[in-house]
Amino acid sequence: MRHRLAAAVLLFTVAPPGVHAAGDRIWGALVLATIENSATPVPESLKELAPAIKKIFGYNSLYLLGEKKRDLFLGSERWLVPTKEFFFKVRCLSQELTSYLLRIELYREKNLLVTTEAKLAKDAPLYIRGPQWGRGLLIFVLEVR
Repeated sequence: MRHRLAAAVLLFTVAPPGVHAAGDRIWGALVLATIENSATPVPESLKELAPAIKKIFGYNSLYLLGEKKRDLFLGSERWLVPTKEFFFKVRCLSQELTSYLLRIELYREKNLLVTTEAKLAKDAPLYIRGPQWGRGLLIFVLEVR
């Protein structure tokens, strides 16, 4: 009897195909990380991510060059355009209770730079190290929120 009840509860908690869990969105951002004598204040939308970005990449100042949010659900294909020059195309291949399998394409203008598949769990961001840019490093961030 316990197994039947657990199975019934599970059926009601998993979103049906083509429907996203309430509020699930994909957030993409382009960040410029630099080393400066006096660290700059962290932009509000990067406050939670800043400690990890600084630790992983070794920079003390972060600048948000652009960001974009879109709804995320099974079968969706979304363009995330944080800046005019760099943008993502994200396709949701599968959806589980706590994560999404995504096909991610990163573009610079019309040129495809990277294609990959990644499993993103809610509040577990994906950081993509970009090229050196100006006086710092470009970092691309994707997160399910």
